[in-house]
Parts: sequence; C-alpha cells; structure tokens
Amino acid sequence: MPDNNTQNEIPSSFSRFLWKQPELLTPKEHGSLGITPVETPLSFASESRGMPLTMVEFRSAQHDYPIVFSDDKDPVPLAAVGLSEPRNLFIDASGRWAPDVYIPAYLRAHPFALARVEADRYAVVVDRAASIVSENPKTPFFVDGELTETIRKAVDFSRGYEAEVERTREFCARLRELDLLSAQRLRQQGSEKDLVRYFAVDTEKFNALSAATLASLFKDGYLAAIFAHLFSLDQWNGLLRRDTKS
Repeated sequence: MPDNNTQNEIPSSFSRFLWKQPELLTPKEHGSLGITPVETPLSFASESRGMPLTMVEFRSAQHDYPIVFSDDKDPVPLAAVGLSEPRNLFIDASGRWAPDVYIPAYLRAHPFALARVEADRYAVVVDRAASIVSENPKTPFFVDGELTETIRKAVDFSRGYEAEVERTREFCARLRELDLLSAQRLRQQGSEKDLVRYFAVDTEKFNALSAATLASLFKDGYLAAIFAHLFSLDQWNGLLRRDTKS
C-alpha cells in the first residue's frame, strides 16, 4: 500500500523518463500544493521520440503508433512518436497532443508514481516540476493530512499502472528467453540513411516456434501482444506522413 508518511528518501533505483523533480509526496512538504489544470499538460514530452508502453496498451496503441522495443538485453516497449529528430510528431507547435489519438498511460499517470521503499511498502512520488502542480491549486493534494479523493484516484491509477509494468517485464523476459527480438531499421525509399533503428519481433524466428511454445504464449496472454506489436509496424507509414506534413 502507498505510504504517504514514510520518512525514507526516494530509493536510488527510482527513475522516470522525462521527470525533472521527483519528490516523496507528504503533507509536510506538499500540504499547500495541489493540481491546477493547464492547456498543454503533455508539452513536456514534445522532444521525445518514444514513449513507454505496457503490454495491456498494445491493443489500443497499435492503431496510432509503431510499437517497438528499446533493445534485446533489457527490452522496454515503446510507442514510436518520432523519427530521427528529437521531436514528438503527435504534439503540435502549441504543445497539444493530436486529437483522437491514444495517449500512453505513462503520460496519463504523470505527475504521480509509486516507489517501492520496502518489500511490501510503497511511497507516492510526485514530479514537483510538472506544469499542473500548483501553489494555488484547484485541487489540493491533501485535506487534513489525507489525500483528497481526486488525488487518491490518480494514485490508484498509478498503482494499476505499476502492476501492468511488472506484467510487461515478464512478457519482455519471455521474448528475451525465446530470443525473438532482432535489430531493425527504417529507411525512406531510395535512401541509405537510417531514420530509426529499433528492435522488433523477428518474424522468421516467431514463425519457427513450436506448437507447444505458441500454446504457452497464448495461455500467458503474450501471443495477442506479439500480434498487436507486429501489426503496429504498419504505422511507420503514418509517422512518415506526419513528419512530411509538419
């Protein structure tokens, strides 16, 4: 369970992509702070080319993004949102995310996360530098030392997200165990320059899997994720079109 009164510091192992100022959320340090909505809460991701995904998101994300893996040693699934330049093609010049496009849960959970401080104890962490964190909040973090209902729901979302992250690690460990990931590249037609280098499931290795292995992947819920990942690679064309228009 999240522990908002822990005196521990943030564990050294805690790390979050794009976070600038992680702090343990406590009534003492943040009792006067809270959340105030802003027009462009996701603008902090405007220079990112990939956003972390959990396995459960593949089904939704496959319609908008190529789903790739960071490497084959400690793979992390990513929604590819950019090409060679450090630019998120789904965020416009005003800082707004493209309409009617799936937004990764990693971004929706921000500015909250859970950090394990002991085997069965977690602390709530907040990115103090997030644009929606305010000293004159519309929604305070705490009332009478307790998390407000809105913030508690946001923390619950983060708890569910962390559970999916762990399940995704198990999925990636299985891919690594089966040696299914291989280095791949994206090039524009007629060019020798790589726009993107990434890792993806090797279709030849995948097609060579035994019936027993495929049955095991299906039983664990991994087979659907693999197919969603492979189908998503068609979205590179859409990403190229976005790059041309921008």
